[in-house]
Amino acid sequence: MTNNNSNKYDANFTAGGILYHEFIAMKEILLSENFDELIKNEGEQNNVMGVAIKSSRTRIIAEIKRRFSSTTKDFWKHFFEWNEVEQKLALFFLCLKTYPLVFDIHFEVALKKFKTGNKLDAYDIQMRMDEIASKDIEVSKWSEITLKKINVQYRKAIKDVGIYNGSSLNRESKASNRFWDYFKNNNESWFLEACFINI
Repeated sequence: MTNNNSNKYDANFTAGGILYHEFIAMKEILLSENFDELIKNEGEQNNVMGVAIKSSRTRIIAEIKRRFSSTTKDFWKHFFEWNEVEQKLALFFLCLKTYPLVFDIHFEVALKKFKTGNKLDAYDIQMRMDEIASKDIEVSKWSEITLKKINVQYRKAIKDVGIYNGSSLNRESKASNRFWDYFKNNNESWFLEACFINI
C-alpha cells in the first residue's frame, strides 16, 4: 500500500487494540437506531463501559464511533450472532478498515512474512514503521513511545484474534464457513487473505 496522502496515517489505534470487551458491553447502543445519542450519553455517564477515567473513556469512545462508521448497520446484527472467536476477528476487520496504518503493517509485513515462513517479531514491524516514517512527514514526527505502542498493540491484536502466537503467524481455522460467507457476500473477500486463508 503506497502513501500518497501526507495525513493518511494516524496513531489512534493505540487507544486500545480491538476493544473486544468495550464493544460487547455496548451491544444495545450498537444495535440501537439512536447510536449517536446513546454513545454520547455513555461518554458522560459510563453506564456500560466501566472505564472510570473520563479522558480514557472519551478516547475509546472516539475510536468506537470511528470504527462503527466504517461498516454498515447490518454488520452489527451479524456481529452479535457470531461466537467470541468470530467477534474478535470481526473487530480486527474493523481495525483494518479504519486504520490505514494497521492495514499497511498487516499486508506489507505480516502477510508477506506468512508467505515466506510465518515468523514475525517486533523488529519486522519497526522496520516497516521506519520505512513509512522516511516517506511520511507526520509519521516521522511521532515519538519513540508512540511507535512502540503501535508495534505492541498491533502484535497484541493479531494474537487476540488467533493468527499469531507471539513468534509465528497462523492461518485462522476456528471460524465457521458461515462467518467467512458474510465477507465473501459483502465484497470484503480480502479479509480472508488477511487471515491467511486461501493463500
